[in-house]
Amino acid sequence: MTTNSDFNGFENVKLVTGANSSSVIFSVGGPADIGLEPVFGEFCVEGSGYDWQSAVAGHFTDAEPAMLKRFRFDPEAGMFCAYGDDLAALHAVATVVEAMLADADTLRHAMRVAVEHDLLD
Repeated sequence: MTTNSDFNGFENVKLVTGANSSSVIFSVGGPADIGLEPVFGEFCVEGSGYDWQSAVAGHFTDAEPAMLKRFRFDPEAGMFCAYGDDLAALHAVATVVEAMLADADTLRHAMRVAVEHDLLD
């Protein structure tokens, strides 16, 4: 069972808990993703929260499509956000975002899938 403390190891993605659901958030445009601008540029997007949504959706569309039913997205231009009441699913989202931040090829692959499946927002 996933607990709030399982999110403590993430450097860039934060868990915010609420009464009825929780959210994982990542503030885009900072030091964590500054080097990924060229990857987003390859797909003619700027790396906004909406673009991170597309990348996460692309990842799960490719790797585990059923996961997309276990949480919802609520990004803004400067923030990626996924929310729901399934902490395990949110932990998976946080893990994917951290992986994309650490490896441009992981992000690039997810964006390719997003383009192929018309997931760009």
